[in-house]
This record gives sequence, structure tokens and C-alpha cells, in this order.
Amino acid sequence: MREPPSTPKSGYLRVQALAMGGMAQVDVVVKRELGFERVYAMKRLLPHSRGDETFTQMFLDEARIAGRLRHANVVSVLDVGQDADGPFLVMDYVEGVPLQKLVQHHRDRGELLPLQLVLRIGIQIAEGLHAAHELVDRDGRPMGLVHRDVSPSNVLVGYDGIVRVTDFGIAKAIGQTTKTSTGIIKGKPGYLSPEQLRFETPDRRSDLFSLGVVL
Repeated sequence: MREPPSTPKSGYLRVQALAMGGMAQVDVVVKRELGFERVYAMKRLLPHSRGDETFTQMFLDEARIAGRLRHANVVSVLDVGQDADGPFLVMDYVEGVPLQKLVQHHRDRGELLPLQLVLRIGIQIAEGLHAAHELVDRDGRPMGLVHRDVSPSNVLVGYDGIVRVTDFGIAKAIGQTTKTSTGIIKGKPGYLSPEQLRFETPDRRSDLFSLGVVL
């Protein structure tokens, strides 16, 4: 693996860019200690988002929520910190592809995903969502977590056969700091439940509706 040109103060070495969205970017990073090396994914706010208090709080909410999730079918946040480039999240690095890309690959070839594969993917997404929906806080109280953006781009299909739900950036939980702006749709419209499109309060059933659309 080629040595990155610089060592960030975070202690993680950037290897390559992985993905970029409207608010944040994700890079492949490594951390080396005592001759041991491990690969992670690091998520950072883009420069134009760092000065926005709402984006920053959403970012930290994601760390708080995903940091408590420990399940084989969820991408967990393992570390959170801040350096000269702003706050960052360190997450599981998944060697694989987004479900969106896998579906498009088959579509370009005029094929559908095999039924057995669709079933395996659906079951694992459901397992990951169930873990999120059942999440409790440190006092054992239900967090009432709703992902709100279940879609093919937020599902990673690993080369190891494990499917993982990712991106809890707009997830909603009891006691969350940021509030949803009135009249603004959270999530991708084509996968949202009717209540989300009506700007009503979603619950775990909203995620299950979105899962049905994905399948």
C-alpha cells in the first residue's frame, strides 16, 4: 500500500478517496501502531459544511447514534475526533460495493439480481434495521431510532457476503439535538414512506416500507 503524502494529526493516514456527498466525504485511512496496521473508513465534513452548525450537529448525532450500534449488518462508528480539518468519524471499512452499484451492473447487462441473492440481501438489511430500532441508551431506555433514508446507496454488499446498512446521518432518535426543518423532506423521495412524504413523524415501520421499495 502506497504511503500517503502526509500524516494527519488525527493519527490516521489517508490512503485514497472513497466517496463524496453533498455534506461530507469518506476516505480510506490506515492506523499503524506497534507494527500492526488496520484499515478504516473516515468521514469528514466538506469545507463548506464545517461552518454550518446544523450540519456539524447532524454529523455528531450520527457519531452518537452509530457509535452505540454494534451489529454485523450495520456499519459502526468506532472513533470520533477533531483536528485542524474539523470533526471526523472513523468507521468500519467494508470491502464491497453499494447495492445501488450492484443493481446497476445487472441492469446494464439486461439482468435481474437472482432471487436467492435478493432474499439474502433483504434479510440482512432487515436484521441491521432491527438492531437499530431496538437500540437503547445507557440507561436502558429505547432510543426510538429511525434511519429515514433506507435506499440502495446506503446499503453496502461486502465481498465477504455480509450486507451492512450505513449512513445514519439523518437518522431520528429520541433526545436528538438537531430538529427536522418544517417542509423539508429527509431522505430520497423514491424510497420514502407515505407518512414521510406527508411530513408526518416516521417510526420503524417507515424504514420497513423503504426496505420493501428497495427490494
